[in-house]
Amino acid sequence: MSELVQLKIEINTKFTAKFNQAPEFVSAAPGRINIIGEHTDYNFGLSMPAAINRWVIISAAFRDDNEIHITAESFGTDMICIPGKPFAPTESWTKYIQGALEIFERTDKITRGFNAYIWGNVPLGAGVSSSAAIEVAMMNLLRTAFKASFDDVILVKNCQKIEHEYLKVKSGLLDQYASQFSKEGKMMILDFKTLTHEYADADMGEWCWVLANTKVKRELAGSKYSERVVETQSALNQLSDLNPQIDGFRDIAIDDIALLKDETTKKRIKHLLLENQRVYDTANAFKSKDMIKVGKLLLESHYSLQNDYEVSCAELDFLVETAKKVGGWAGGRMMGGGFGGCTINLLKKSSVPAFIEVILAAYKAKFGIESEIFAFDAVDGARCDVL
Repeated sequence: MSELVQLKIEINTKFTAKFNQAPEFVSAAPGRINIIGEHTDYNFGLSMPAAINRWVIISAAFRDDNEIHITAESFGTDMICIPGKPFAPTESWTKYIQGALEIFERTDKITRGFNAYIWGNVPLGAGVSSSAAIEVAMMNLLRTAFKASFDDVILVKNCQKIEHEYLKVKSGLLDQYASQFSKEGKMMILDFKTLTHEYADADMGEWCWVLANTKVKRELAGSKYSERVVETQSALNQLSDLNPQIDGFRDIAIDDIALLKDETTKKRIKHLLLENQRVYDTANAFKSKDMIKVGKLLLESHYSLQNDYEVSCAELDFLVETAKKVGGWAGGRMMGGGFGGCTINLLKKSSVPAFIEVILAAYKAKFGIESEIFAFDAVDGARCDVL
């Protein structure tokens, strides 16, 4: 029995115990890792994400009235609302649900009340997009339960609207897109300019992906994220004024950076351009099964995020530098918005025990914090089943 099937059986049991009825739908959306291509999504660049074998799962069934009752086990709380009537979220997770319900109703209708139970094993606050998994799982549930006809691209755009309008974070589409479109055993090359993707075989062989969690709350991530959006857009505006051939970020060449006067802005655009190239280079390295090259590109990406985009932190930098001491480690970098969360590491499977031992001991000695280590497999994207 697969891990996901087992989780679905467990949540259906939890749902029945909570609501005293059998579930009619079960929706599952995975978290994601991002191999390379960081802070490129909102600048219409490239990235290489993959969904991971950690999921947010929602089990649901219709009610006989128009009320919506939702339990979120991970947060230990419930919410009750009625479509079309005011609802004031009191916790962050309820903002995601409110956003999904209200955005869905802009084009379709919630014609019946329902009960829902939210559960899963996506690590919270670890930079693997538990929030996007909640959004994608709920939007898939609504689309299936109420027989809406919008496609997967519209679905992930709707989920992005939740971030923009209800969380006030001007995020790109990376997390939601990866959660919806990923394929088992594949890496996705995602182009945010065209909102298209292709898949690359990812024969990992003796290698694996391992995350090391700083356990640092990413308190600066939201504000600094929005700050970077403003900075890069300002750079594009300046360059467009100076060079009429530059219409978008993908029209900018390395030589154009010299046209910018502000040194900080130059660094931001430098990261964007070189990070896009690293996605291409990583894809080619995968094709030739040159995992040492993949590792070097990861490390280049980290130093770019640290020094040019300035979204790293002392804890992330320490984890990367410490990982260098482990034999069989090919490379790694900070992953996600920054200022906390995880590093992603490429290392030989035989080196995982040594990696865990070295990282946990060194990190505890340096910061007094117990890190967490996760190993993941690439899996299929989200789906909602009718039971």
